[in-house]
Amino acid sequence: MAAIDLARLKIQAARLAEKFGEPQAFVLALNEMLDTYTNRTIRAIQVAQRLSLPTYHTPRPVMRQIESELAVLAEKQPEEAITLSDALWQADTLESRLLAAYLLGTIPSGQAILAMGRLPAWLNQSTDKQVRTAVLTNALARLRQENPGAFFSILEDWLGSAQSTLQIWGLQALIPLLQNPQFENLPAVFRILRPAILAVGPATQLDFQACLAALEHVSPTETTAFLREVIRASPEPLMLRIFRRILPGLSPQLQEALRETLREQNNLTANS
Repeated sequence: MAAIDLARLKIQAARLAEKFGEPQAFVLALNEMLDTYTNRTIRAIQVAQRLSLPTYHTPRPVMRQIESELAVLAEKQPEEAITLSDALWQADTLESRLLAAYLLGTIPSGQAILAMGRLPAWLNQSTDKQVRTAVLTNALARLRQENPGAFFSILEDWLGSAQSTLQIWGLQALIPLLQNPQFENLPAVFRILRPAILAVGPATQLDFQACLAALEHVSPTETTAFLREVIRASPEPLMLRIFRRILPGLSPQLQEALRETLREQNNLTANS
């Protein structure tokens, strides 16, 4: 692998960006550029073992410089950015798919809304955890920040679906929002999250637990009140079992509050 010369890297990234409006040429030039930075020993091992997506094991500074060039162009040429993101996704390497997700997340939110319709297909094709995470975080980044209504609309469809896969995507996509220190609109989250809580099962249990931990970090009081209300209003047997299973993974305060509410439901069931 060649050492990273920052001046040379900037020139390479700028030349790559010149092909922004030529998707196929861009992908070819990208592969050539990344090949100069690849660790061939690691790559050969990966090919032999047939691990996940092919990757150049590109150093993070290289990817960051390419992203910087792309973000400027995506702001001015959103339609070309969408077309290029599709080409990058189809190129089917780890780096190209990470760039596809990043690029989609830099498009102005007004133009990005329709482009988000491709995310379910991308997620269905994502066997690599790093790529799936990028799609659920980076690809939604600007929409999440600039157009919360559209962002919530997407997640509401996923969380309200009968398919556990869609529910999982919705739960995972909520976490970056909840980790934003400026986020305060918990009532909107509670509204779209309720159907997924009522339908929670073994397939969504771990992501549900992670989402509850993020919710509690925003507001322990509001989260506790919301969950107790859901349990009391809709004491579905499977939902109650899942709550009992995930209790050890929650904070002691939330555990105590929910344990008390679950005990109340047990007593009501026994006396009915």
